[in-house]
Amino acid sequence: MITFSNVEVRFGDFTALHNYDLTVEEGEFFTLLGPSGCGKSTALRTLAGFIQPNSGDVTIAGKRVTHLPSHRREIGMVFQSYALFPTLSVWENIAFGLKVSKVSKAETEQRVRNIAREVNLSEAQLAKNITDLSGGQQQRVAIARALILKPKILLLDEPLSNLDAKLRLQLRAQLKDLQQQFGITTIYVTHDQEEALTMSDRIAVMDQGCIEQVGTPQEIYTSPTTEFVCNFVGDANKLSTEAVQSLKYDGGTHLDPSQPAYVRIEKVKFADAGESGNSSVRTLAGTVSSRHYHGIYSSYQVSTGQGMLRGILQEDGSRGFQPGDSVSLLVDPSDVLQYSETS
Repeated sequence: MITFSNVEVRFGDFTALHNYDLTVEEGEFFTLLGPSGCGKSTALRTLAGFIQPNSGDVTIAGKRVTHLPSHRREIGMVFQSYALFPTLSVWENIAFGLKVSKVSKAETEQRVRNIAREVNLSEAQLAKNITDLSGGQQQRVAIARALILKPKILLLDEPLSNLDAKLRLQLRAQLKDLQQQFGITTIYVTHDQEEALTMSDRIAVMDQGCIEQVGTPQEIYTSPTTEFVCNFVGDANKLSTEAVQSLKYDGGTHLDPSQPAYVRIEKVKFADAGESGNSSVRTLAGTVSSRHYHGIYSSYQVSTGQGMLRGILQEDGSRGFQPGDSVSLLVDPSDVLQYSETS
């Protein structure tokens, strides 16, 4: 459906995209995930036609669009700021593209009402000025304005970043439902890993203008192929050389103490009283240094003879552990993620 082939984008001496290769399948909800300045919005705007690449090609449905004007690419876009017209009503904002395209008044009225229903905007809201709506309602207007033109592709550039946390959670589900309902190929840009993991069919993790890894959310989280992806997605302990050495002797024969090694914090288990590791699990004695309460779980920092480790425990109403408590941690060598120095 969408292909970037060896695309390079430069701004003066700065290269924003390096030999960028990516394929997005038809109907996918595909996310570009990475820190600020990694090039994800540049890639999105290059696809939209707002930025011309210095080299390489972009194709949509097998058609080369590298130098095709934006309005001829059949793409709808929702910006971080929504880019709505503050002096127009909600109705006029949604209908703007149809007016420019000289669609008849009767068809415009029908299409505006239909798309408003799809995004849960009421008749009363359609008559309001755009500035009278909440942030979440304005976002729905921006989506309706993009979808009313029946684009083949929907681009979303951090559309939830200006909303409060609870509203972001609600709108994540609504966005995914809309995408599935319309069956539209969607590319979503975010720096929020939770958004990427919960909404995407596949994810491309980016850093410094390059793609580090492409995969399903589960593949990205459980099998990060580079040290950057391991650190950026999820939360992991970096293991000391001593910890890796002890795990190597306890069944982790594949481990190399000279290379960077990590274990996800949820993979660090707290042993019950009297419990010890089996033949494949290493037991580490330690003392709780700190506890942080998160509601449904608590996170702990534990000082061991092989360095500091973090783990989590679900809150089930029991006392849990307190700073100063002695604990035993269980780590399975097969859960350790290890990378070469050049990864």
